[in-house]
Amino acid sequence: MRRSLFAVVGAALLLLVIALLGQRWFARTSRELAPAALGESSGRELEQVVASGTLLPARWKKLSFSSGGMLSSLDVGVGAEVAVGQKLASLETRELELAVALAANQLEAQEAVLAALEQGPSSAEFMAAQASYDAAVAAYEKLRAGPSPEEITMAEADLKKAEEAVRRAQGAYDAVRNLPDIGARRESVELQEATLDYERAKAQYALAVAKPDQAELKQAESQVAAAKARLDALPAELRAAQSAVARAELDVQSAQLALEQATLSAPFAATVTTLHVQPGDMISAGSPVLTLADLGELQVELDLDEWGVANVRLNQSVDLAIPSLDNLSLRGRLVSVATEPTTSAVGAVSYKALVVVEKQEPALRWGMTATVKFPRPTGRAEG
Repeated sequence: MRRSLFAVVGAALLLLVIALLGQRWFARTSRELAPAALGESSGRELEQVVASGTLLPARWKKLSFSSGGMLSSLDVGVGAEVAVGQKLASLETRELELAVALAANQLEAQEAVLAALEQGPSSAEFMAAQASYDAAVAAYEKLRAGPSPEEITMAEADLKKAEEAVRRAQGAYDAVRNLPDIGARRESVELQEATLDYERAKAQYALAVAKPDQAELKQAESQVAAAKARLDALPAELRAAQSAVARAELDVQSAQLALEQATLSAPFAATVTTLHVQPGDMISAGSPVLTLADLGELQVELDLDEWGVANVRLNQSVDLAIPSLDNLSLRGRLVSVATEPTTSAVGAVSYKALVVVEKQEPALRWGMTATVKFPRPTGRAEG
């Protein structure tokens, strides 16, 4: 009985010692492994960047009118393929057409007033005064600006050319000046002519690089003021009529533009994917009328987290899987990554990225989900 009691007590003590030693060993092992097992960077080094995105067309647009009105016609339906510039829809244009006609009539009336004034005795005088003022202003501005870099370059080139001509003529003259013949006299004449050309080119270069003379500037400024005074002294009716004609021309252009903008045309070849309105609806400026999309070129838009965006590179090939099509496998290429992050309401940071699908499959649809797998980061271990 006593032996049995000692055996039970011994076994209990042995279990207690084993438990204490095991707890210490486990704690030490956990501390030793913690940096490698729990460290974020070391743990993610083995990961492959995988993200989920959505298929969307590379080109798509919701079209709208720049002004409001009643939709008069809708010339396409959902699924229609349209060409660039094809008419898609139009607003009621009767009021716009009337506005164009009224603007044209107003322009015609203003032109008649101007024509009557131009027939008067002040027409030729006004035109001469205007031309004199424009010429004075141009001369003053040219004088104040000084020679242009092109003029200086040309003058410098002419000077160098004249210098070279003098050197050649001098060399030719030196070679024959001691000979009493006609050739020596001819070379002497050519040297004199080259020297005169050089002096003229030198003077032209000096004028080209010289700064504007203050006295000449004052004189040109006085000429501008005098020409402006003569122009202002003429009857104001002609200038007012000219301004009225210019305003009427702008009114005609504005009315014609409004009429043109009442017709909606396709900005690119695409497919009509959505109709947002129907003929007879009253629509406001900027409200969508229809959606166009180039469904022949789909791409995947996805969000990358901070670690993911740091471990991908532009133009690298990626693997795509379309879950809704039995995980159809495709290849793609990363074409853009946003430099500015998007922050969610809870503070999560992500970066928009686009992957172009290399082979467009007929079964692909706008809005399908795609799983994107990037190659493992270069130099990282496989696992």
